[in-house]
Amino acid sequence: MIVNLGATVALTAMLGAAPAQPAPGPLPGTSARIVTKMAGRPIQFTSYATPDTSPPFRQRAWDPAKRAFVKTDATAVAVSPDGRWAASQAEGRGGGVPKVTLLDRKTGDRTVVELPSPADPEQANGYLNTIWPTWSPDGRTLLFNVFEAGFEPRSEGIVLVDVPAMKARFVRIENALITVGGFQWTRDSKGVVVRWGKNGESSIRQYDLTGAVKRTWHVRGRPASQGQGTFSPSGRRFVTACMSLEKSACVWDTATGKAVTRIKLGFSPVWSPVLGWYDERHLLAPVPQGIGIVDLKGKVVETLVKVPKKQGLYARFEARGNG
Repeated sequence: MIVNLGATVALTAMLGAAPAQPAPGPLPGTSARIVTKMAGRPIQFTSYATPDTSPPFRQRAWDPAKRAFVKTDATAVAVSPDGRWAASQAEGRGGGVPKVTLLDRKTGDRTVVELPSPADPEQANGYLNTIWPTWSPDGRTLLFNVFEAGFEPRSEGIVLVDVPAMKARFVRIENALITVGGFQWTRDSKGVVVRWGKNGESSIRQYDLTGAVKRTWHVRGRPASQGQGTFSPSGRRFVTACMSLEKSACVWDTATGKAVTRIKLGFSPVWSPVLGWYDERHLLAPVPQGIGIVDLKGKVVETLVKVPKKQGLYARFEARGNG
């Protein structure tokens, strides 16, 4: 079901113009700060939350028109690579029929799309958990994880929303091991990968968009979820958060599944697992002062956001296209 709310908001980006990116300065509501310009980068800093927001974990999302991070009612905000679409989900676990609100920043239109998923008789409201919006690299499809409750929740599948057609469909993929971030896109936007198996014996499995298994890599860790995502821009390598307590980043060769390198991640005050590709030779990763860029030997190339040790910060970085 789709409900069109019309052009109820002001335009937040001009046709043909690349959306503005955050400038150096403090992050409102925190003691963290951006310490370098974000404009012109292959990634965008789109939202963040802290444990003490009211209600907890409500996002502050970057608004290009206001050139500021603004408060939202959403527990998750995802921005398409070209900056045109902002998807927000106000309800997380157990809040009635799962929905997503899509803002078209070029027209100002907002559209609410109901997310189809199988019923769950064991949950009070009858709906499974449908969360974690993630854009495909081509910016045409929005993915949601659908899974059952539990300490080690198992996947029931994914919901795919075709944009701008606003058509949503459920794809059943059972028994994936859902950890932070869940399913992630392949570089060509034609498939998804997820951790599969059980703790200590898991692999990375790839599916097409009908739910058919395409291949399995017998590697450690879970697919990375931030920046350019799990796969490098060329698609030749992929990265997982691996080792005990995800204290390392493991890089693998996509064609062979062989290990390329393992990088020990230093202590970071950031609470959320910020890890993914920055460009072909660098990763977006936790660094001693907060969030930054490291090379494939683990050397810190640049710090993007400084976060004090006592500041809990849940940050979201996504891929950025040409706008």
